[in-house]
Amino acid sequence: MEQKIALLADIHGNVGALTAVLADAKAQQATAYWFLGDLFLPGPGAGDLYQQLAAVKPAVWLRGNWEDAALAMLRGDFELDDPGAIYLAMLSAYLQTHAPAEMMAAIAAHPIATTRTVNGVHLQATHNLPDQDEGRSLYPAQPQMNFDQLVPPTVDIAVYGHTHQQVMRTTSQGQLVINPGAVGQPYSLWSRFFADQRAHYALLTIDDAGRVDVAFRKCDYDRQQEVDLAKARHLPYLAQYAFLRESGNTITHDRDLLRQVNAAHHYVHRVAAYYHKKEF
Repeated sequence: MEQKIALLADIHGNVGALTAVLADAKAQQATAYWFLGDLFLPGPGAGDLYQQLAAVKPAVWLRGNWEDAALAMLRGDFELDDPGAIYLAMLSAYLQTHAPAEMMAAIAAHPIATTRTVNGVHLQATHNLPDQDEGRSLYPAQPQMNFDQLVPPTVDIAVYGHTHQQVMRTTSQGQLVINPGAVGQPYSLWSRFFADQRAHYALLTIDDAGRVDVAFRKCDYDRQQEVDLAKARHLPYLAQYAFLRESGNTITHDRDLLRQVNAAHHYVHRVAAYYHKKEF
């Protein structure tokens, strides 16, 4: 039977983007859904977003580096003098308070990589590398050998997320490498393409004979409605999330800005209280 797999990655808490992508995938008659990790944060989606994805019964559901970061924060694995850690810890506290208690345990149980065979075609699915869900070694402009090392000789097609950029290329041996881009936070180095902030995903079709087609999709959605949802749910770093939705630019690594925002909103104190950081 022909399989049309909707490849989704990097939703990042964006409820409106996921809603649009799932509607489009249904209209395109997707027969299966594979999620490649990073479901949560910095957007307002939490337990509802988890249930929205679970409703399509993904045949592949991977854990991404943002899930691992949230799990680390909830274990208390951070320092209060690190503005980036406060950002993640505050958002992780929001996530935990807006989700069923068992959800994070379920997330922790998901792998960061897996393999599947579809109509005789051997596929590898990862968030980033098979043994590492973060890093920049698979960004599109990285050396060819990085992609050659990603795909073992037993695999025909490797699909991965993490970089937020739609990519289709081959290894030196001709194996196919696909990144569907980011549902909730698309990115491009090229300004014309970066300005297009529609939600990204890809459709991978494998027919009965094992023949392959790939279609990259982009779906529009109401970004202001997403900001309004974040406001209604009292999402931490609301102004920064609104800026992300308007411009596509993230502040995750802007330590100076985060330090200022943390001070203005007393986020260090709030994190200390939530996580019972007695040393503060």
